[in-house]
Amino acid sequence: MSLAVANAFIARIPDPSRAVLERWSSRLDLRGLQAEFGSNVWVVSAERLAQNLAAWARVAGSVDRIAYPVKANPSPAVLEILASLGARAECASRAEVELAKLAGFGLERIVFNSPSADARYAGRLLRDGATVVADSRETLAALDAFAAAAGGAVRGRLFIRVNPAIDIRYRRSESWSELTSHAKRTGKFGIPSEEVVDAVAALTAIEVTGLHAHAGTQMDHVAPFVALAEHLTALADEIAAATGHRVVTLDLGGGLGIPFSEADDFPSIEAFADAVRPSLSPRFDHWFEPGHALVGDAVALLATVTGLKSVRGRRWAIADVGTDQLAKITLLDWRHPVLGPDGRRLPTEGPDALGGPLCFSGDVLLPATDISGLEEGDPILVQHAGAYCASLSNTFNGRRSGGTAVIRADGSIVRTADAAGRLDEPLVRGHRWGSATGSRTASRSEIDVSRLAHLTSKVLREDCCAERFAYRSVAQVGERAWEFLCEVDSPVPFVAMPLATRIAGDAAIVSTLLMLGKSVKTFPIWGASLEMKITRQIPSGEPLKVRIELSHPTEPRAGGSRNLAVRFTLGDETATGAFEIHFDDAV
Repeated sequence: MSLAVANAFIARIPDPSRAVLERWSSRLDLRGLQAEFGSNVWVVSAERLAQNLAAWARVAGSVDRIAYPVKANPSPAVLEILASLGARAECASRAEVELAKLAGFGLERIVFNSPSADARYAGRLLRDGATVVADSRETLAALDAFAAAAGGAVRGRLFIRVNPAIDIRYRRSESWSELTSHAKRTGKFGIPSEEVVDAVAALTAIEVTGLHAHAGTQMDHVAPFVALAEHLTALADEIAAATGHRVVTLDLGGGLGIPFSEADDFPSIEAFADAVRPSLSPRFDHWFEPGHALVGDAVALLATVTGLKSVRGRRWAIADVGTDQLAKITLLDWRHPVLGPDGRRLPTEGPDALGGPLCFSGDVLLPATDISGLEEGDPILVQHAGAYCASLSNTFNGRRSGGTAVIRADGSIVRTADAAGRLDEPLVRGHRWGSATGSRTASRSEIDVSRLAHLTSKVLREDCCAERFAYRSVAQVGERAWEFLCEVDSPVPFVAMPLATRIAGDAAIVSTLLMLGKSVKTFPIWGASLEMKITRQIPSGEPLKVRIELSHPTEPRAGGSRNLAVRFTLGDETATGAFEIHFDDAV
């Protein structure tokens, strides 16, 4: 073998110290996925996500020392997988906490960390067992007062977010670096490290047991994490010596970056571990909060080429996804690799371009590429789209997500979320129609009630009272899924929406009681936030299949009630919908 051939062979051997682009998505049958699930669909690899979590658990020593930042990707599918594997969830808002609880994270596995924390809400989380990170001296003092009022009855852990007095920098400066440098000395996060000891010394009713710091997003080298570990270790020792508070946990946050091209140079998780471990004192538990390096390469976005055109000699391929789902790519010039229908990456150089569907000039996925061979209707796949893509999605031009599909560990693929409908549009959901155009002093005009005789629905007004249904069979078909077969008796040959609602609601109640192991309904269960879509009439003269899927139930609220989310289908997905139900099993 010649020296040149040997060097070429060696160059193809992956460097274990460098993170590489994922390979799982290049083996997918994109045309098959497109035919089954449509377009604008998030594709999640459960296996890749589990592999990444296992690698991080080896760094920390235990999976429960890994807290996934929900902000990176709040997909319920991603959250359910991570919850089932034993990770924690790092939440920055009440909404993220509620979502994490529905996905199966108990409060003891939730870390609440927000620069805009409601101190009373944070106090309740702390009281009930969550880990709360105080971002300011004011929040710290408020939590101390909360603990004093509660007589010190606090089950959770209190950490302090530290604004480190050390220089944290990226190795390479990118256009977005300033926006993601979360440990800047002049930034808004945390308590300056030189003030932390005095802040802890002022506490009278609560103990600080952890310190937290976060270097930034997409960090391109390991030195900042080593520096943070050493800085927090020294600070913990100062706190112990000056105040008696015993810090036992050092949370080094997240921020390790991943590559988006073959040329990108980011440390692998293994290289990160080798570099950081010597700085991790065995006197402390060390937690990490990886975002990009946990979920980033475990999710891809399936899209479709909707058109080809030429503008003054430059060829364009137009896709049905863009800044609506991938704002990070287009607005921050943070380019992701894109696979063509054959599973090979589209070039990042060439005379052509790949644009998105939006009425915005910057809506461009690949500003330079070669679209030779692409045809209208072809599927394409945006890789490494797991972090800060879905969480930054928007509805510009009324564009909506096509849902989510998960590739499970056994290789099977299942849709876990449907395409969004028009009525879940945020601008529509809460709008009071006609209120913007009507006069404040609009006159009241009475209508002769006799006119209603020829307008009202007799089915809804009278016949629905005679509609009945009974269960023929029921089977549990998943961890929290049940399938019912119903007999429907109706004076009309179809299942009207009120009856569909009653069937879905009752089946959800039964499923909830079965999940809780109950044999008798002894407490109230009520529904809220119903959404339903019926694509065609459901015949009432034949057995009706009903499928109910439940989230995890939350812990009791202050008033005693708990809640969970329900997804239901009637018939062969002829009717689909979702609602939230509440119950009080403490009654």
